[in-house]
Amino acid sequence: MNDKISSINKAINILKRLAEEPFEMTVLNLSNELQINRSTVHRIINILKDESLVLQNPYNKKYCLGPTAYHIGASYVNNYDQIRYMINDIALDINQSVGFVKLEGEKIINIYEVETYQPIRMGYRQGQYYPIHCGAYGKCTMAFYEPKERLEKIVYSTELVKNTPNTITDPEKLLKEYEKIRKDGYAISDEENVIGLIGIGAPVFNFNGKIIGTIASALIKSSTTKEDIEKVKMTMINGAKRISKLLV
Repeated sequence: MNDKISSINKAINILKRLAEEPFEMTVLNLSNELQINRSTVHRIINILKDESLVLQNPYNKKYCLGPTAYHIGASYVNNYDQIRYMINDIALDINQSVGFVKLEGEKIINIYEVETYQPIRMGYRQGQYYPIHCGAYGKCTMAFYEPKERLEKIVYSTELVKNTPNTITDPEKLLKEYEKIRKDGYAISDEENVIGLIGIGAPVFNFNGKIIGTIASALIKSSTTKEDIEKVKMTMINGAKRISKLLV
């Protein structure tokens, strides 16, 4: 039984690694990085290939995720069809990039993103994880995480990477930022995650008042006015309330 569990864990680790950049790897690369015996990686890869969970590039012989992996992920995303339609309407209304992330356990995962209305694409992708300490998605979602005692432990045990000069990397300052977000009912990220971008997000709750995730918009700072920020802020807050009603 332990051997089977170990093999399952190794297979999961391989799939998770292929879901991250560079998205293609050789058996040797996987073996070295994951510290799994090369022959074991090869055996697991062959099983995953049989189920189309991974594919092999015929030119460079590297492996990547296959259509079955996409099918599994798509079935998860399809649970949020109504939210996607609403996000599209919100993005059209303000002519800005808008997206929705969901809190899964202690991770923040991208569910849907609309980037049609920006001259510069942000490069977001479905399934991407976001940091808890910077960006409207991460800060807004984690600000409402419960219980608060657990939130403090998460903050102090997480590496708060400094992505820009504005990134909050001090746990105490981050917890105070969370308090402000809870009081205001929205979050603003001013070049905290990416230079040149302002993020504005509002929390989405379920029928029990528990945080589900966040809708947010990303604005190009150089072309954004105070009026733009105020309009987007209110649109995010009202949009989040509308989405929350869908989750009753």
